[in-house]
Amino acid sequence: MSAEVGQGDPAAPDEPVRLLLLRIAAPAALATPDLPSIGAALAELAADLDYVTPWADRLGDRNRLLRIHAPDRGPRLAIVHRQEGRLSAVHDHGTWVAISPISGLETHRRYRLTDGPGSRPEIAEVTSLGPAQVATLLPPDDVHDHGHLAGHGAPAYVLILTGDDQARFKRNEWDAATGRHRVLPAGEVGRWLASDPWP
Repeated sequence: MSAEVGQGDPAAPDEPVRLLLLRIAAPAALATPDLPSIGAALAELAADLDYVTPWADRLGDRNRLLRIHAPDRGPRLAIVHRQEGRLSAVHDHGTWVAISPISGLETHRRYRLTDGPGSRPEIAEVTSLGPAQVATLLPPDDVHDHGHLAGHGAPAYVLILTGDDQARFKRNEWDAATGRHRVLPAGEVGRWLASDPWP
């Protein structure tokens, strides 16, 4: 994965990001985060094309992530693009997450875990997200993959908002084709694309 730290000081984010953080502060502080409210705030930012389009332009047509707001702790915001036919590995986050495209069509697949040795995650829900639509996830029901399915519209540019730095948590990753599973210790990001080699 290619990643680049966004502009600005996390303590003094751009005004649209500051307003997003203010809107989600109370919903995110609840014992069970109010994901519909968090998602609505993210969708509003995704619809602010004056702000988000220059970020998408910086990404270009590459498989890439740019951090827009990345403090040491607390909510983090990134913009992500995966090219035609490219999906993420199946993974979890260890923290709540909301995702909203600013353009294109993003496929978001939620998985259920099955019991038994050799079992693999099974697709429980498939959602096609267009601009300013939202998917949210809350652990432990946060096993998913997302990106672009070949032949399904234009690859999306998406905002991803997480409750914290996911790299602080022990996480999980699966290979959708084989069901292989591995634990990602804190600090390990995992595979960016499902097509990346299994370690």
